[in-house]
This record gives sequence, C-alpha cells and structure tokens, in this order.
Amino acid sequence: MRLTDLPGDARPIAVARMGLGIATILNAVEMFVLLGQIASGKVAMPVIPGAPQPSMTAVYVYVVLAVLAGAAISVGWHASRAAIVSTLLSLFVFFWDQQTYSSHRLLATLLVCYLIFASSDAKWSVSPCERHVLWWPQLLMMTQLSVCYFFAAVSKMNGAFISGGPLTHWIWVPFPRWLFFLMAVGTIAIEIFLAFGFWFRQSRRMAVILGLLLHGSIVLLMRDQTLPLIAFSLTCLSVYGLFAYCPVVLFGRTAEPSPAPLQTGEPQKGKP
Repeated sequence: MRLTDLPGDARPIAVARMGLGIATILNAVEMFVLLGQIASGKVAMPVIPGAPQPSMTAVYVYVVLAVLAGAAISVGWHASRAAIVSTLLSLFVFFWDQQTYSSHRLLATLLVCYLIFASSDAKWSVSPCERHVLWWPQLLMMTQLSVCYFFAAVSKMNGAFISGGPLTHWIWVPFPRWLFFLMAVGTIAIEIFLAFGFWFRQSRRMAVILGLLLHGSIVLLMRDQTLPLIAFSLTCLSVYGLFAYCPVVLFGRTAEPSPAPLQTGEPQKGKP
C-alpha cells in the first residue's frame, strides 16, 4: 500500500482540528489589534508598494470572517471548507502588511491548510463527514512541527542567546544570571530533542513531557506577548497526538510477540 493510501485515525486529527481552530481565533484577535493600529495611523509597511492601507471597515470584516472560520474549524462544521477560508484569509493578511508576518502565524496557517485534506471532521464534529481519513495530511503536519522545533533550535545557536542575555529581558522573574544561561542551553537542547524525539516510540513520552514543560514555561514566564505565545503553544501541542497513532512504525521496530513454547510431547507443525 502506498503512503498516500494509508488510513489515518480520526481521533487525533479531530483533537488537532479543535486546537488549531482555537489558535486561529487567537491569531485573528491579535491581527485585529495590529491592523486596527495601522488603520488608526500607525506607520504602514505594505508588502506591495502602493497597496491600500488597512481601513477599520476592512479590518472588522477580516476579523469577523477569521473568527467564524476558526470557530467552524473548532466545532467541526464543514471543517475543510472553513480551513480553506481561514488559509485564504491568513494569506491575504500576510500580503496586506509586512508587520502581520510572524513564524507562529505562518506555522498555524500551514497546519490549517493541511486540514483541508485531512477529513478532520470525521469524528467529534457537529457535521461529521463520511469521507475516508487519510494519513498523509497528518504526516505533513507532524513533519511541519518537527521542522519548526529544529529550526527554532538552530536559530538560537549563537553566542548572544546562549549567554542568557535575551532571556533577562524577556522573562519577568529576576533569576540569577547563571540560571538564564542554563535555561538558554536547556531550551536549545529540548527543541533539538523534540524535533526528533516524537518519531521514536522509545522517546515519545519524554518528548510529550518536555514539550508541555517548554510551552508551559514560555507562557508563564515571558514578560509580554501572552496571547501570541498561547496561540503558538496551542498550535504546537495540538499536533502531539498525531505521533501516537501512526499507522506504520516509521523509526525503530516494534517487538514481535514470541511464539509460545511447545509442550513436551506435542508434535511440531508439519510433522507426524
């Protein structure tokens, strides 16, 4: 059977759908604040020279549509169509102004785009579909999360971050300087581990624990940007369940049960 034909489990993708729908709503609220500031006079940075500056009317239309699309994804009401609307709105905002771009919104946009093909409303939805749930969209989502963690770690591998200096400004708790250094090194190590640990059965449980600790600490300790950090954490955590329901063992081998020993005097198969 080809990889594109492998069946997927409807439960973890339904959980991912719910989490991504809520993250979409949080991202829309964040964009409403930013675009509202631009419409009210903040310096605009259009992606396309000469593009019209956001107006409050257009911003309100955007946020209403984005929130409705996110809510539809969360509850599973025509989730594939809602994911199409959400993806198009996100792309429109990215091209509206350069200040709307961020890595966590791009990650959420990509994951929601994969929901278009994932039949994520096959279970736990208000309008369950009868379509076959395929695994390949889930595999793309899992891969995207690993890529995110890997390059997040690589981007931090520099003297400035490893020294712990940036963390002294980002974290509101006045830890000693040596602890900021350990936190910086630990963050890089954890993100590298998460990039690969989810793919192996032996390390998957530890990856889940470390991922929860990492994102929990980010939300609790960071000085500001609480809403975007919650949206980012929810975006990542929503995908964790997909790794636990792989239809194939991608890395490592599953131990096969040993055959029961023959009883004394029992004839062997194929022999009289």
